[in-house]
Amino acid sequence: MGDDERLSAVADELGLLLDELRSLAANRSAGVHRKGVTNLYYASFHAVRALLAAHGIESRTHEGTQRLFAAHFVKPHLFDHTHLKTLGRLEADRLRADYQGYYRFGPEDIDQSLGEVGALSDAVLDYLSTREPGTLAEPIAAVRGALAVVIPTRHRGQGSA
Repeated sequence: MGDDERLSAVADELGLLLDELRSLAANRSAGVHRKGVTNLYYASFHAVRALLAAHGIESRTHEGTQRLFAAHFVKPHLFDHTHLKTLGRLEADRLRADYQGYYRFGPEDIDQSLGEVGALSDAVLDYLSTREPGTLAEPIAAVRGALAVVIPTRHRGQGSA
């Protein structure tokens, strides 16, 4: 994967992350908590895929994405293990939301995960800003803006990888 293709893949994943954050805001506003839970997972999933793409690493499955994140970023201590746990828990929630209609989700389920999704997204954006200074400034700024809308009371920490 050449540099142009790699950067395009990162920008594409950041665009998908942005879409999920916007959809989360709309679903939350409409009280559609089940879809909001799904948005939280996919926001985190696309953040991690953007990170992998920055290194030219592709994954074809959800499980593969988690394994590659663990192997390339968590195990070498570039990212905190809590981010991997967050991704795994959010995937389990997403599966319940998508396939277990009897399982009920409320606003507290969204609120509980917002900070974790924000922390993971911030860590990825900080890493990408350092790795690709200026190159990805526009999509990173758009995602940060969407995070500020979805989590208006958060206290963003720099270097929270």
